[in-house]
Amino acid sequence: MSHTSCHLLLPLVVLAVVRCSVSQVFFAGPCPKILPMRNFDPKRFLGRWYEIERFFVSYEGLAGTCWVENYLYDPHRGHYTRLDWKDTLTGTVRTIENAITFDKKEPGRLRYVLARPSIPLLQGEYLILATDYASFALAWQCQQDPIRLGHTEILWLLSKQQYPKAYVIRNARNMAKALGLRVEHLRRQNRSRCPP
Repeated sequence: MSHTSCHLLLPLVVLAVVRCSVSQVFFAGPCPKILPMRNFDPKRFLGRWYEIERFFVSYEGLAGTCWVENYLYDPHRGHYTRLDWKDTLTGTVRTIENAITFDKKEPGRLRYVLARPSIPLLQGEYLILATDYASFALAWQCQQDPIRLGHTEILWLLSKQQYPKAYVIRNARNMAKALGLRVEHLRRQNRSRCPP
């Protein structure tokens, strides 16, 4: 490939990366080295978790509001999540399910595959950074871009209560900040007129 061809190709590659990353918060450099919560207990984490704040994620905003993550266990299926949300256009509640597995050495490291509808290509990993199992949880995902110019991050602040007390949110944000995450990118989610 000639030197001139490389100069013409580089802007196209950068544009492709930017277009793929605008759906999430993009940062320069590699993913920060953040470990999952130590001694995370998947059994205690089961139940309904309301999405209170998160980094920008375009597909969630377009799909709807009132996002809820249900962490479930079935003896035949194992652990899985059911994501519920209210459709923006119809107002009906929609759901998808992800099969999840927990890393044996670091159980706070979760791997997921979209199970219902079954789309095996949609898979990934995220970390549970902190939780008290009763009022809050911090979940975080980081993905390196293909040409290693930067990375995208999503941070979710979840709560067992749909309308948690202000101090719960403040304490969770402080924990995220102490881990080196940029909490200024967290956005309060619209929970008005959400199902219980």
